[in-house]
Amino acid sequence: MKALVMGGGMSGLAAAINLLDLNYEVQLIEADEIFGGRASSWLDKDGDMIDNALHVFMPYYVNLLAFFDKMGIAGNIVWKDSAFYYAQPGGEMACLKFAKLPAPLHAAYAMGYLLKDFRGIPFHKLVTAAIPMGFGIMNNLHRLDELDEISMETFMARYGAAKTMKPLMEPAINGLTFTPSYEISAKVMLNWFLKMFVSAKNSRIGFANGGLGEIWVDNCLAYIKDKGGEVSLGKAVTAIDVADRQIKSVAVDGSEEMTADLYVSAMSPYSLRRLLPDDCYDLEYFRDLWHFQLAPSLSIQIWFDRKLTDIDCTFFSNECVFNTYADLSNVLPHIFKGGSMLEMVISPGDAVQGLPDAVIFDQCIEQIREVFPVARHAEVRKWKVVRERQGVYRAYPGMEKHRPFQRSPFSNFYLTGDYTKTHVSSGGMEAAIWTANKTAELVAADKLGRTVSLNQEFKPYSTLVRAAGIARLVSLALLALGAAAVLRRALRRRAAV
Repeated sequence: MKALVMGGGMSGLAAAINLLDLNYEVQLIEADEIFGGRASSWLDKDGDMIDNALHVFMPYYVNLLAFFDKMGIAGNIVWKDSAFYYAQPGGEMACLKFAKLPAPLHAAYAMGYLLKDFRGIPFHKLVTAAIPMGFGIMNNLHRLDELDEISMETFMARYGAAKTMKPLMEPAINGLTFTPSYEISAKVMLNWFLKMFVSAKNSRIGFANGGLGEIWVDNCLAYIKDKGGEVSLGKAVTAIDVADRQIKSVAVDGSEEMTADLYVSAMSPYSLRRLLPDDCYDLEYFRDLWHFQLAPSLSIQIWFDRKLTDIDCTFFSNECVFNTYADLSNVLPHIFKGGSMLEMVISPGDAVQGLPDAVIFDQCIEQIREVFPVARHAEVRKWKVVRERQGVYRAYPGMEKHRPFQRSPFSNFYLTGDYTKTHVSSGGMEAAIWTANKTAELVAADKLGRTVSLNQEFKPYSTLVRAAGIARLVSLALLALGAAAVLRRALRRRAAV
């Protein structure tokens, strides 16, 4: 039997590999000039690596890591310590540094370590806001699904922590989802925070040891070709022919007709919904595709003639056009040699995506010089604003119910991609692999009468439940410290009078 996979991003490549392993004859087509989708990279005219964005790996990406292990490329991830730096005006650094302690003590240590150097908000206010926020997260551990109906900012406001905790969380929220906290589902962000904070090990991050496309795309293509699959670039689907609740054929580039026994869309919802015939939208399943909106982003890479920092993990910054970034000359010194090379996520990109590249660069360099004073004396060797293959779907409150299941109402048509239904995240690499695995599991059951189990489950919640009691004790202790800090401040003022 033949399967046609339409779309060669991470989910499309993984789906093609899974179907080959089910003994399907697979043809994979991609409209772009390269495979990999958002998880891609390429070389510029100088031979320097250009990423489509700053991608990081987390230990709880269990299906992505299993897929990389299957491809023999798990060693291409460089793991860093559990530390995240907040670069602040004037060059001051605050660090969210997780200790090797049992949960949630490791997180309490990290928060205390951060707050001692975080500027702009009085320490006692940060502590007294962090406590109810911690209680709120623990108390809502078992009702995450309900929290998809409110925004993360609304969730913080329920516990009196919106204004105070927002500066700590906003850069990560923007960098992960390309969406501000007042528009992102609370479920989406709490799902991420809970997995990250379950242990010090799970708060580590990994970077691709080279171009993200380079470390995995070529291996996938070689696997597909070795198993007899076909791959083609520059093949854009321009129409889908549907009759009797089945796909009959697809048109490619307006003229070529392709047929198969099984069709898998690994295209974005924005592309797919333009290709389906009008009568498909009699079905709510396909109408849901029109709820998806793009969360735009850009990234920028800037090469300097000297080192701006020796930190080799992730930075956050507030009130900058960029929010999440890294100095890849420290992360990957064997690739980015010499001075610093900052790769920075620019998001949310709504307000800047229409600006000229030079204007975006000027904004970035001014703000870089504010948080890295040494940059005022550094020369910019070159820079690149990356617009290609950017953005994810915007996970507004209430969007979870519109994510389509991988099995469509058409008997020979399946969807895969990080926007489709999954509990692992709102999008990204882990969701891309999970949905590709789920598609193969469904195809095996529906078409082959076989039970195939590809997806693994990351289960942090039992650990978190056990830790909840300790967390409350720690929270009460921190609350007492916060109250003591307020009392000391009041006594000092009184003594001064």
